[in-house]
Amino acid sequence: MKIVTSQEIKEIDKKAIEEYGIPGLILMENAGLKIFQNIKNIYPDLKAKKVVIFAGSGNNGGDGLVVARHLYNYGVAIKVLILSLAQIKGEAKINWEIINKLGVDWKEIEAVEIEEIEKEIRTADLIIDAILGTGLKGAVSGLRGKVIDLINSFDKEVIAVDVPSGLDSDTGRIAGPCIRATYTVTLGLPKVGLMFYPGASYAGKVIVEDIGFPKNLLESERLHLNLVNKETVKALLPERLIYGHKGSFGKVLLLAGSRGMTGAASLASQAALRSGAGLVFLGIPQSLNPIMEVKLTEVITLPLPETKAQTLSEEAEEEIFRSINNFSVVGIGPGISRQLETQKLVRKIIEKSPLPLVVDADALYALKEDPALFKKTNSPVVITPHPGELATLINQDIKYVLDNQLEISQEVASNLGLVVVLKGARTIIADNKGETYINIGDNSGMATGGSGDVLTGIICGLIAQGADVFSAAIIGAYVHSLAGNLAREVKGERGMIAGDILSQVPQAFLSLEGE
Repeated sequence: MKIVTSQEIKEIDKKAIEEYGIPGLILMENAGLKIFQNIKNIYPDLKAKKVVIFAGSGNNGGDGLVVARHLYNYGVAIKVLILSLAQIKGEAKINWEIINKLGVDWKEIEAVEIEEIEKEIRTADLIIDAILGTGLKGAVSGLRGKVIDLINSFDKEVIAVDVPSGLDSDTGRIAGPCIRATYTVTLGLPKVGLMFYPGASYAGKVIVEDIGFPKNLLESERLHLNLVNKETVKALLPERLIYGHKGSFGKVLLLAGSRGMTGAASLASQAALRSGAGLVFLGIPQSLNPIMEVKLTEVITLPLPETKAQTLSEEAEEEIFRSINNFSVVGIGPGISRQLETQKLVRKIIEKSPLPLVVDADALYALKEDPALFKKTNSPVVITPHPGELATLINQDIKYVLDNQLEISQEVASNLGLVVVLKGARTIIADNKGETYINIGDNSGMATGGSGDVLTGIICGLIAQGADVFSAAIIGAYVHSLAGNLAREVKGERGMIAGDILSQVPQAFLSLEGE
C-alpha cells in the first residue's frame, strides 16, 4: 500500500474529479458513509450514545457533515458544532444545507459562548473531529486551537476524519494544539504524518478506507512511499528449490566481534542461518575463536589476525580477500569495535569488496570522516543504522535525524548510492532511486542490545539466498519486526532480549510462508 503526502492526495483527488469525472460530492459522500460505517462497527451501542461533531469549513468539515447526516438517520442523538458558517463553501456547504433541512441540531461556534461548547463536550459520549484536514502547516491558533484544547481536556473518545486536527500530515510533527484521537479513519491512502511520531501517538488506531478513487491513481508509480505488509514481503521472498542443497542457498561471510562483544557476532551469524542461508562463516579475532567454537555449533568460525586489543587487525585483509569470492555476501560491523586498526580494515573491505555488503554498527563509525567511500565500491550496499549511528555518519546531531528521518534516509540513500535501513519504531527502508518503504513496529521490547545484530544477520541470509539488497532489506525489516512481536507474546516487552527475537525468526518465516 502506498503512503502519501498532502500534495499527493490533493493531486489524486483533483485527477479523480477532473480527469475521471467523479464528482467531488460523490467522493465526500463515500468518505462520510465509510466513516459512519466504521463508527457503527466500533460502537455496537451507538444508538445509546450522544455524539458531537465538530466541523470546519473545508472538505474535512464536509466529510463530518455527511457523517452527521448518517448518524441522524440511524437514530443517534447528535449535535453539530460548525466553526464558521460564513466560510463554508462548495460540497461542504451543500451538505450543511442538507442537515439543516433535515432538522439536525447544530450551532455555530463563533456565535456562542465557550462555556456552551464546553457543556456539549462534557455531556458527549463520542466526539467526531472534522475540523482540519491534510492541508495544515504550522500551529493551529485562535478559536480552532481553543476548541482543540477544550476537546482534549475532557479525555473523551474521539474519531478523527482523515487526520487529527492540528497534525502536520506530511511529517507527523505537532506544532501546537492537536486532537488526541482514539481512532483515525483516513481516506484513500494513509498519510505520512500518521506513520511517524509524535503524530502516530495522536492518531490512535488508524483505519484506511477506500472512497472510490480510481485504482491506478492509488497505485501510481509516481508515488514512491510504501507501507510494508505481508503481501509485499511474500512476493519478494527468494525461492527455495525443493532439490536445493546447502550450496544452493548461499554462503555468508560475517566479520564481527571483539573482546567483550562476542554476543553481537553470535546473534548476527545465527540469525543469518535461521533466515535460510546454506552456510555462515564468522570471521573473528583469533584469540576469541575458542569461545565462539563453544558458543556456536552450526556457524563455521574463521580465526583471523588480531590486534593487541583482541579486535580484527589490518593483517586480516589478505586472508579475507584470498577467499572472498567463495561467498555470496559480506556482513560487517556487529561488535567489531572502534579500534583504529580495525576501522582501517573496515574501510578497505568496504572499498574493495566484490560482493554485496551489509554494513552495521561500528563499521558505520569507520566511515564517519569519509562516508563518500561507499561510492567507491562497485558492489550493492545496505547500511542498517539506528538514528544515533546515522547522525554520526552524516555529522549531524541525533535530534536533527529524529526530526527528519524520512528525508534524511532518502537523501543518504541517493547521495551515497546505497540502501538505508533506518531502525526504529517506524523502520525506513530507502533505495538510491527514491523508492521508500515504512515498516510499522511498535514494540518497545525490541529496543534492547543485540536486536540490530539479529536484523543484520537476517538481511545477510536473504541476500545469500538470491534476494537483491533492497528486497532483502524490506523482507528483513518485516521478519525482524514479526519475530519481535512473536517474542513479545511469550516474554512481554519489558523482559524481552535479543536472543528471544532470534529464537522467533524461524517462526516468523513460517508464519509468512505458511498460508
